[in-house]
Amino acid sequence: MTDPHLHTLLSLTAADALGAATEFKTPEAIRARYGETFTDYQPGSVFGFAPGEGTDDSQMTVATLLGYARGEGLEGVRLALRAWLGAGPPDVGSLTRAALSHGTPDGGARAWTASGFESAGNGGLMRVAAVWIAGFTGGALARESAVVTALTHADPRCVHASVFLTAFLQALSAEATYRVGAEVALAAMDTFDARDALLDTGIFGLGTREAHAAFRERDRGARAGVRARVRSGLDGHVTSQGGFVLDTLEAAVAHARAHTTWPACVEPAVLGGDDSDTVACVVGAIAGARGLPIPEHLLPPLRLGHGWPGWEQAWACTEHFPAVVAGARRG
Repeated sequence: MTDPHLHTLLSLTAADALGAATEFKTPEAIRARYGETFTDYQPGSVFGFAPGEGTDDSQMTVATLLGYARGEGLEGVRLALRAWLGAGPPDVGSLTRAALSHGTPDGGARAWTASGFESAGNGGLMRVAAVWIAGFTGGALARESAVVTALTHADPRCVHASVFLTAFLQALSAEATYRVGAEVALAAMDTFDARDALLDTGIFGLGTREAHAAFRERDRGARAGVRARVRSGLDGHVTSQGGFVLDTLEAAVAHARAHTTWPACVEPAVLGGDDSDTVACVVGAIAGARGLPIPEHLLPPLRLGHGWPGWEQAWACTEHFPAVVAGARRG
């Protein structure tokens, strides 16, 4: 039987690679170019990714796993993400670049401060499945999800969305029903003190007191926002497929909620355009944790669209992902 963690990594990468062709396009433009269905990798990526290549979403997920393999905890993850950034990937989110460019664990808090405490993009949510894939569970999973997200995205909406998502993956992997799994994950988010975790790891400290105060002030409202969007997604509502973290979370929960096949979950995200690669990536993580089979034809051509220390762009994901997952779990 396939390792559920490896299956989830392949699933999110394949979904991300499908969405690469439709990113930043409108649904109307997508249907005019590709038709009413989207079942195979296609050209057309605005960042030049070839058909079958995963974007920054799956690249950063793999980079996070390579970071765990270093055996240095959170610092290893931060250094691995910086190595990815330093190799000049075709696509990098602005807040991710700003945070990692600081070169310190509190870079995410500093970048959030510089944004006027307004930036709450999906750049943490897109890669946080790596924490569950690396083998964290329970309270350790919540803690690690919070701090790994806050390395680049310290807004409480980003942090709590990530804590929810990884708890959701854990519940679904344990064969919880979809709605029950979501409620279990929301309860895990609500009972976890994310602010304390960020203090313990130095993401909040003397140099980021303003960010700490802003997080504390907005913490309750951020949790309420995640709860509202998850429950809206459970009812099938999609506000947007834009880059705002709660839009991405809601859309992913909605797309994956009622379907029993992998394509039925992922295709609506791909056809929805806008930030379709990220929405599809999160949907792929959810579908993978549910154990839904990935269409066989999507696996042989699957690659990552960038190379950096520890990963070669030409490597086949099916051949090299097993060692990535095993290394992360050993680390």
